[in-house]
Amino acid sequence: MRRLGAAAAVAALALAGCGGGDDDGSGMTPRATTTQSTATTETEPKAKAPETPTTSTSTSPEQQPGGAGDETPAHFDASLTGRGGRITPREVQVGPFISVRVRLRSADGQIYRLRINGKTLQAQGGKTAELTLPGLRAGRSYTLEQPTGGPPVKITANAEPGP
Repeated sequence: MRRLGAAAAVAALALAGCGGGDDDGSGMTPRATTTQSTATTETEPKAKAPETPTTSTSTSPEQQPGGAGDETPAHFDASLTGRGGRITPREVQVGPFISVRVRLRSADGQIYRLRINGKTLQAQGGKTAELTLPGLRAGRSYTLEQPTGGPPVKITANAEPGP
């Protein structure tokens, strides 16, 4: 019974506040809005919405985790395969100015080696070895030598990457 009385009192107060004052001087009548209220007693706990911080700091994608710049740097893949004592392809074309990741894979389990700038890339047993080289100017190239005397592999930078 008390709850019904409290609910009626709240409803009466809500209706009392809804009268008059419709004219704001603009000549337009505002639209009516419906509000719904609930009565609470002392025995019912009042639920609160969790508070969320309203401070917002604007950061660029570079400064956010996983944003731009957190990716692997741009590069061209030069995938080479050793099979039957030969490394193929013998020439790879890449775009200029972008680093080149050379991947050498042994497809038949034998040992395959390539040497460049004092570094040796070695793959064997079906595994892959890789080495990243700096980008080249257009028309320039890297020559990777086989220490065993096989034909060299040439990586050339041109305006259009291709096979």
